[in-house]
Amino acid sequence: MIARFTRVALVAVLLTAVAHPAAAQRALGIGDDASTLPAGMLRFTAGSLWDRANERYDADGKLRALGASASTPAWNGLYDTRLMLAAPLVKSLGGVSSFDASLGSLAIGRRDASSDGLFGIDLGLLKRLTVGARVRVASHGIEPNVALNPRLIEGTMGLNPAWTNTVAADRNAVIVAQFDSAVVQTTRRIAQCQAAPGGTGCTAITANVAAAQTIVANAASFATAMNALYGGRKNAAGLPFVPVSNSSAQKAIDQRVLGFRDQFVALGNSAIGTQGPTGGALFSAADITTLLADSLYGYYLRPLRTVHAYGLGEISVHLKARLFQTTGDDSSTIHGFAVRQSAGVTLRLNGGSTPQADEPFAPVTGDDGKGFTVQSFTDLFYGSRYSATVVVNFAQSQAQQYTMRLPTFEAPSVGGVPFPLLSADREATITRTPGSRIDIAVTPRVAMTPNIWLGASWMMSQQAADAWTNAAFVTTPTGVAAGPISAAEHWAAATDWTEQRLSLGGTYSTVNAAHAGKTKRAFDVTYEHQQTLSGSGWRVSHLSRDVVSVRWYPRAWGR
Repeated sequence: MIARFTRVALVAVLLTAVAHPAAAQRALGIGDDASTLPAGMLRFTAGSLWDRANERYDADGKLRALGASASTPAWNGLYDTRLMLAAPLVKSLGGVSSFDASLGSLAIGRRDASSDGLFGIDLGLLKRLTVGARVRVASHGIEPNVALNPRLIEGTMGLNPAWTNTVAADRNAVIVAQFDSAVVQTTRRIAQCQAAPGGTGCTAITANVAAAQTIVANAASFATAMNALYGGRKNAAGLPFVPVSNSSAQKAIDQRVLGFRDQFVALGNSAIGTQGPTGGALFSAADITTLLADSLYGYYLRPLRTVHAYGLGEISVHLKARLFQTTGDDSSTIHGFAVRQSAGVTLRLNGGSTPQADEPFAPVTGDDGKGFTVQSFTDLFYGSRYSATVVVNFAQSQAQQYTMRLPTFEAPSVGGVPFPLLSADREATITRTPGSRIDIAVTPRVAMTPNIWLGASWMMSQQAADAWTNAAFVTTPTGVAAGPISAAEHWAAATDWTEQRLSLGGTYSTVNAAHAGKTKRAFDVTYEHQQTLSGSGWRVSHLSRDVVSVRWYPRAWGR
């Protein structure tokens, strides 16, 4: 906060040091208007912009927390296919009818904030023509707050310790080998007893051969399922998630192991021991980092942490031409009603960065890509104290190509935003063609004194849906290229949005005083607070914005 005010103070000191009077114009006030600079007049603008948000709108205009899409009461097979594969294996191994393979409840709070520097230069090239350029230096941060399994009972699955611990891997290998040995030995023994029923130790088998064969078949299936879930056989690692140790599911599996042991002992085989496979620990916040970052698990994502993006946001050049006005060039002495109309065009040369595919929450340094904006400015005056401006913008951005991770059609979403923790095999190169955008702003102003203007602004924005296309998956971080998909069009369908904002602010200006010769310092300082009133579409944040800007008016030539 101190750095922000220091920056503004330094700019103000530099600007007040100049000594060139401006022409006879009233102060701009908050927002834009239809004014053009007199020929030879320069205007330098410097300022800061601060955004804060922790909520966004959904398609129905309902506010949802920014982290809502990354929060779930059960991080289960809907979010990771390996958990989906684990659920039927646990049911089979534990002999239970229902089981949700879940890493537990996940709650992620999220706060977005940005601090941007705004810099511009404008020149009155002709009497009715102003040209200029703008640069926005952006700093955008996303701060997540992660809570997992707060009651320590929500999760049923943890990371498979056999993937990283040789002791656990060896234990699983021994248990699977014991089952395989018992199955082979007892199968051979059943055949021998059928051929020679009077042989030593055949009594239990020949008493019910079918039952003995069923035990062997069940044990073989059990060993196969145990190998698929926990690993154990050669070149079989199992799944990355296994039931939590001492959980009801793990205890049920351990009891099944003991049950098979007792059944085989009754058949004269003691190959199976008393230990079950190694369970996992309750999934923790530290395990999230391991899961996302360790190449073993296929996510190749950066840890959940506060992330900042720094760099150039929008770079643009613009032109504004005054078409007509019903008052003289001295807009500071208007009597009665008057109208001024201008038109402009802005060319965006840079729209900021694109999101990084390996960041679960990826900040960017701009709002739009390269493109253009056509503008209409209409000023309405009543005397020297009252004015209002209506600005209409039509913007179109160019197509951008970048890499992102596309969820499946069935992926859970909250307010149209899918779960962000996606594995690397979902990476695809997409081409995004933004929809056209229309902005309408109405800004009434009143002069409290010749130097102080107050104003309010209502703005409505509407953007059409993007067009996303993707030909095929790119080569993933694992080095394996997956096949083409059509999910891009599905998720692009929800990218249209609408928004309404209200701004309040004021301007202190010495422009009129400089024209009257009362001061040599021609500048103005504006403060504006913006607040989102309503919105629809997941791209609209419930935003709070503060803007401070300082404008200085020297002359390049003329009087």
